[in-house]
Amino acid sequence: MNNKEKIFEKSVDLFSEYGYDGVSIRKIAAAVGIKESSIYNHYKSKESILDAILAYYINEMTKDEIPLNQASENLDISFDYFYKAGVDLYTSKLNDAKMMKITRIILVETYHNEKIRKFVKTAIVNGAIAGWIELFNLMKEKNLIKKDCDSKQLAESFYYYGLFLLIEHVIINYPEDDETFLKELAKKSEIQMKLIYNSVKSD
Repeated sequence: MNNKEKIFEKSVDLFSEYGYDGVSIRKIAAAVGIKESSIYNHYKSKESILDAILAYYINEMTKDEIPLNQASENLDISFDYFYKAGVDLYTSKLNDAKMMKITRIILVETYHNEKIRKFVKTAIVNGAIAGWIELFNLMKEKNLIKKDCDSKQLAESFYYYGLFLLIEHVIINYPEDDETFLKELAKKSEIQMKLIYNSVKSD
């Protein structure tokens, strides 16, 4: 790794362990093994390191998203196939130590940091809910679920459950084995989705 990559990696480690406010540029430089002034050759401030971390996270989480037309084809195969393709993709993203550390930074710092709070609202919550609304609307078009059900309510009922499990893991149950958690997340999310699907599926 070059120095910029080392700064990024060490910042993720330090922010996840000590919190964003608990880490100084000096501490990051010491962890990397460079002079404090050398940080500014790559990042203009600690906040710009945070910006890079958030950009990395959302890019990793969305770069392989299943497009709506592919989701439609997956639904044509079966509901179980459609759901498994989505949950496998999601858990594969989090099955990476760096991504899980960044997840913890984001969720822990939401209360303290206005930039992260806005990121959570727009990218983690609103963006994800919008995507699930599209998927439930697609299921309506295919007559898989009742047309009079509320897609937004369905999306929130499903997504907020998974988000709570993630919060429980990275905050309440910390430290907890990530691999074991992701297996449980996949299993519990599937049960939750089937409960929702079975409650509104077309006759």
